[in-house]
Amino acid sequence: MTTLTTETAAHTGEHASTGTTGTTGTTEPGGTTAGPAPAAGGPHKAPKKRQPSAWPIVAAREIAVKIRDRGFLLSTVATLAVILGAVGLQVYLASTVGKITVAAVSTDADQLVRQAEALADRADQDIEISVRAESSPDAVRDAVRSGDVDAGLLRTPEGWTLLGDTDSDSTAATWIGAAVQTAALEANAAAAGTDMETLAEGATLQHTLLSPDETPETVVRMATYFFGFLFYLAAVLLGVSLATSIVEEKQNRIVEIIAGSIRLRDLLVGKIVGSTTLALAQMVAFTAAAVIGLVATGESGTLGQVTTGLGWFLIYYVVGIAVLACVFAAAGAIATRTEDIQSTTTPVNALVAVVFVAGITATGTAQSVLSFAPLTSTITMPARIIAGDTAWWEPAASLLVSLAAATLVVLAAERVYRRALMQTGRKLSFRQAFKLAD
Repeated sequence: MTTLTTETAAHTGEHASTGTTGTTGTTEPGGTTAGPAPAAGGPHKAPKKRQPSAWPIVAAREIAVKIRDRGFLLSTVATLAVILGAVGLQVYLASTVGKITVAAVSTDADQLVRQAEALADRADQDIEISVRAESSPDAVRDAVRSGDVDAGLLRTPEGWTLLGDTDSDSTAATWIGAAVQTAALEANAAAAGTDMETLAEGATLQHTLLSPDETPETVVRMATYFFGFLFYLAAVLLGVSLATSIVEEKQNRIVEIIAGSIRLRDLLVGKIVGSTTLALAQMVAFTAAAVIGLVATGESGTLGQVTTGLGWFLIYYVVGIAVLACVFAAAGAIATRTEDIQSTTTPVNALVAVVFVAGITATGTAQSVLSFAPLTSTITMPARIIAGDTAWWEPAASLLVSLAAATLVVLAAERVYRRALMQTGRKLSFRQAFKLAD
């Protein structure tokens, strides 16, 4: 409080007394006490400059705290390990699939195996069959039983026999069987005085793709699962963490000190910006790991098919995560203790789960409709873009719908956050917090 002493001038001729009058200054947001308004007729005092927004400071603090949080780091590393592990598994399987060892006695088996490889290569199948020479048919059977070889190949008076232990190797059966049939046809054609070309005339099945430029369905489904999984994981982990940090500040009364220095709106915006920035950084790291995986497995062609959809996914992802972060912040504000977080965030977690399930399972018309719905469009619209199932205007229109809905949700969540944050007496519902007066 500021006390001013006023003396009246004698030359006015008015009766005045010299004394002390107390005038109280006003308190600005941020705890600054301003002086009293100038007296009537006195010199005009320049208005106080508006305080700069404090949300960048809050956002920077959120990021700094989070990147030192062990839980956040572990979840990020674990997710990267899962993605890279899946890539490594694919590389390993790719290096082992198509390698077959066959035990045989007859030297004719070598020629038959080479023909089987040639047939597989003609069908664009990478098959490598090696022959392990054995001294007798019994030795071939022993090698198959012990698991030292994938199959055994024996010559009999009726032709060839492929041996397996508990089941037959499907790859060996397919291509060695095709080689046996081809060899038999060649022998029969020679005996009949003709050749294979004449004998096989009209027997070739031609394959024609009606939509060769469209992305294969398997690629679309894998991209959909990838988008859905990462969106769900980021929303739940970052959302619950944000809500927990807010209720901890509220429970420890730290927020009352902060509210005396900055506006609550700046506090909320800073937390949302910080959380969204971290979520985007995580997503970039996860996406980079997936790209490395595609290149490492020789699927660079697939990478070209999903690039456009991946770019749109990152845009939708930022919008969706920002909205959910704001809602999770409101869920943290209506709680009074950390024990309340589970109940206050349950509706939001349920919403995220519904979005995830609907996004990865929808097909056809349902997928088209959900691609224009807020949140679900984060998963379904990029998937439709990859599939080549969208008109040029649909992604932009869907994004505008998401931004409009996000604006309404953020305003409502901000109102709940601002009104419930200082209520430390009891846990509130979203409806009760929304109806509170400022």
